[in-house]
Amino acid sequence: MKNKQVEISKNKDSVKKSTATYSKNWLQRLKDESWEAELLVSAIAIFGASQLFKIIDWSTNMLIDLLPPNQYLIAYFIVFFGLFAISILVSMFVIHFVLRAYWVGLVGLNSVFPDYSVENSAYSKIYTEKIISILPKLKDSIKKVDELCSVIFSVAFALLFVYLYMAIFSSLYLGLFNLLSSFVHSYILLIPAVLIILMLLVQLIFGIIANMKKFKENEKVQNWLFKIVKISSVFSLGPLYKSIMQTTMIFGSNFKKKKAMIYLLITFIFSGIIVTTYQVSNTNILYLILKGKDISFDQTKIYPGYYKIDNENVAYLLTPEIASDMIKDNILKVFIPIFKHEKKMSKNICSAYAEDTNKSKNEQRNERRLYDLNCYQTYNQVYLNDKKVASDFIKYNHPKTNQFGVLCYLKLTDALDGKNTITVKKVYGNENDTEWTIPFQYISKQ
Repeated sequence: MKNKQVEISKNKDSVKKSTATYSKNWLQRLKDESWEAELLVSAIAIFGASQLFKIIDWSTNMLIDLLPPNQYLIAYFIVFFGLFAISILVSMFVIHFVLRAYWVGLVGLNSVFPDYSVENSAYSKIYTEKIISILPKLKDSIKKVDELCSVIFSVAFALLFVYLYMAIFSSLYLGLFNLLSSFVHSYILLIPAVLIILMLLVQLIFGIIANMKKFKENEKVQNWLFKIVKISSVFSLGPLYKSIMQTTMIFGSNFKKKKAMIYLLITFIFSGIIVTTYQVSNTNILYLILKGKDISFDQTKIYPGYYKIDNENVAYLLTPEIASDMIKDNILKVFIPIFKHEKKMSKNICSAYAEDTNKSKNEQRNERRLYDLNCYQTYNQVYLNDKKVASDFIKYNHPKTNQFGVLCYLKLTDALDGKNTITVKKVYGNENDTEWTIPFQYISKQ
């Protein structure tokens, strides 16, 4: 009986060992073969991440359309950091693809030539030995490159989740702020943002203090640091804060062991800066800094964004548009975009619309449309050579960008042969007033 129990016990131990061995072998095999999937995912990720730049462009245009100019600076930080995060993400995947391809080459080379050879060298023995002395071992290089490739994905997706939450949270908060600003004082609505900023500042300051040499072994200080980081992470990182902190903590707790990883992260950041600098010119992000005002206008220069013939590849108009920089017709057609934020800003200029309940719905609808058109004409002012001109407006959807706006038709009877200017002003009576001056050459048909 005892022999049977001993035998059963041995069998159980044997099963446990074999299971553990199988698990270990499976995990090791997965690690060894993961490079194939990594190369495939990396190539797909490069293409997919590069498409995210279009989302940044669309988001920028949407914020320009929805937000009043005095909130453009907030919108700028949202989209700019989004662009920066995506640029780092693309840089990571490109660097990963290059490193993993290099690793495959090293592994293939190692299978044919396990190490350097002095005896079979094409060079002299003295020269070969000196060169070998400054070069890393082939197996060491394979191991280091493999380690770098293996951590890139975790960093990339942690960064993606951090920005995704920040962008969604900031956008929702900004939307609620504008929605409730008509009913609640703005100072009250700013309290949550101020509290979160203060919390992050406290974490930053306390983190610096707690990591000083004399406080590293202080239990009270370290416990307070833990509590502050835990609470602030819930608000700043969102529901995935544990997963994100897990990634950052793995790096932080192995900092002394794998300092090469830190240099890799610095490389990502600098690569991201280069990509961001290039990509920012392909979006309207800089417009958010200028707040829609043509601060940099140079009357000796023609800006292509003002002219329809030069806007074939433009997806969103930020300025009024005329047909060309050279006009030969006696009538000039000017398109003025009407942004969605203008509805709220024009309330101080246009009297409140009062519905006449005695009229039919169709009559009320037509009256409302006429009211809106008259309101547009009140604060959108057009000048020819600095002289205000009266012109009738008509609603219009731009055929290229599908933007809503108004058309006005100007008679050029008072225009000069040669250089002229059209000035369009959106006058709200406050700091949000906007102005564009469009030069053109007029050639009369006399």
